[in-house]
Amino acid sequence: MLDLQDTYRIGPLYRVISELFLQNPYVAWICVGAVTAGLTVLLFLGQNRISRLPAYGYTVAVLVFVSLLDVFTQTIPVLPVYLFMLGYVLFRSGEESSRLIALLFSSVYVAVSVLTVWNRWVLVELAGHVLLFFGITWMSNQIQSDHFNIRKLQEKNRLIINQKNEAYRRLRNYMMEMEEVYLRDNLTGLYNFGAFRAEVVRGLARCLPGQSYHVVCLDLKDFRQVNFREGVEVGDRILVHIARKLKKQLPASVKIARYDGDQFGIGFTGDSRMLRQVLDTVDRLMADMKQELAYLGYAVGTASYPEETVSGADLIRLAEERLAIKQRLHRNREEEHRRHLEKLSALGQLAAGLAHEIRNPLTSIRGFVQLSAKESEAVKKWETIILEEIDRINDLLKEFLNLREARPMQVTRFDVGQLIQDVLRLLGPKALLMGHTLTGEGPDAELELEADSEQLKQVLINLVQNGLEALDEKGSVRVTWQGSGDWVIIRVEDNGNGIKPENMNRIFEPFFTTKGEGTGMGLAICHRIITEHGGQIFFTSQPGQGTVFHIHLPVRQVRLRVVEGGSGKKSEASVGESRSKNRETDDVKAFATAVRGAVQ
Repeated sequence: MLDLQDTYRIGPLYRVISELFLQNPYVAWICVGAVTAGLTVLLFLGQNRISRLPAYGYTVAVLVFVSLLDVFTQTIPVLPVYLFMLGYVLFRSGEESSRLIALLFSSVYVAVSVLTVWNRWVLVELAGHVLLFFGITWMSNQIQSDHFNIRKLQEKNRLIINQKNEAYRRLRNYMMEMEEVYLRDNLTGLYNFGAFRAEVVRGLARCLPGQSYHVVCLDLKDFRQVNFREGVEVGDRILVHIARKLKKQLPASVKIARYDGDQFGIGFTGDSRMLRQVLDTVDRLMADMKQELAYLGYAVGTASYPEETVSGADLIRLAEERLAIKQRLHRNREEEHRRHLEKLSALGQLAAGLAHEIRNPLTSIRGFVQLSAKESEAVKKWETIILEEIDRINDLLKEFLNLREARPMQVTRFDVGQLIQDVLRLLGPKALLMGHTLTGEGPDAELELEADSEQLKQVLINLVQNGLEALDEKGSVRVTWQGSGDWVIIRVEDNGNGIKPENMNRIFEPFFTTKGEGTGMGLAICHRIITEHGGQIFFTSQPGQGTVFHIHLPVRQVRLRVVEGGSGKKSEASVGESRSKNRETDDVKAFATAVRGAVQ
């Protein structure tokens, strides 16, 4: 660098550059601009690119451009540029030696200074500048060390914060799990009663003006029979199945709970149409369950906010009260039915004894009439009528005794499809003569069943004959069968006139018939046989559209079905057989009176 003092002498490097720039002025600005641009590029060069250069390559490149800038600027002092670039290079040097970098910078600076200007004091000045280079290096090392320590502390703090956040997250998850365990039913995963009540209260708080909140309480009636017949494990699986179906078929916003063993609570926001949809879903679900467990019933109680109550607790209580009313009505009907069956059972025992006693004198009367007809023309004139009436009484008593004194079941394993095909072949000609069609439909694979095949065949013949006789014009009777879990389902369907609504409650009663020549015992015997097998028989009918009889039978006969009644235990079949026996005694008396009048 050139100082203005006269004691300074111009160096050879300055003399060459000065002559070059005087001859070409624009070259000076071009060189200075190019060097400045190159130095700027090095300043903003990315760290990943610097790491690819060889050791001290970045330092050497920066020194080259700084020294060129020192030479090209001539009289402009560039010591601050040297010092700035030294600190910058030290900051980005990484693992390179800071002392060697300082030595390189100071050596280049001294060399350029000696080759540009010289005086007797230049050595003292350069020595001070060299000390300044190493002082800057020391300060840079201290700053870099402090920066490194600060970064280590920051990393440590960040690690501690992450550990704290992770611990907090785990604690929060654990608290949520504990809360879920506290709020959930262990068996089904639904809300328990306390959590359901809290959800109802929150649901009421979120209701907007004009919105309604509904609570539906569902109770499974006679669920103890499931645990008694199938076992507690099967009962638990049924509860889990109902819970899964409710969660799957109801909207996600609906809150569902299970409590008190076999009760479910459903809470949701919506209008009356939404309430109807939820109730229809419950009805469909329970109808599907009834296909497998025919004895499983249910009751539903509902309440709505704000139409009927003003708080969540009152809303649930009102729904529970309505559910309890339906449960009491159901229990009262069952109790009344049980007492009625007990009375009928006692009358049935008496009527059965009377039936045996009546058959003996009928045999004597028949023989007396036949003998008298041979000797007396007056008696012969009435012989046909008298014998027909006596035969009718005998048939009636025979049907009655078949109903009352059923033979023990001869349980065997057989193919249901083969049995039904035998029935169809047996009654096919009759259907053809009557002008009707008789068809069957079932699975191709064998469907085995444990039952008394002769008794089941009797039931099917009776149902198919009834279906054929219910057809006025050309119609059809169709028999279908299928397996459903541990049950076999058989349906006998006709497209006749159907059953009148006033007759539906009496269809299985003994001696009830709508046919002129029928005894009214066929369906009663069918009901008794299916009941003794642990199954269910029921029907659906629409006037003018036909009737479908449904038979549900367990695949295996594993236990006797008994119910409490009177002073001891009676089979459910024996109780059902004695229904309406007081009417039977009156019919027998009427026939006896007719015979006595004919004989007289």
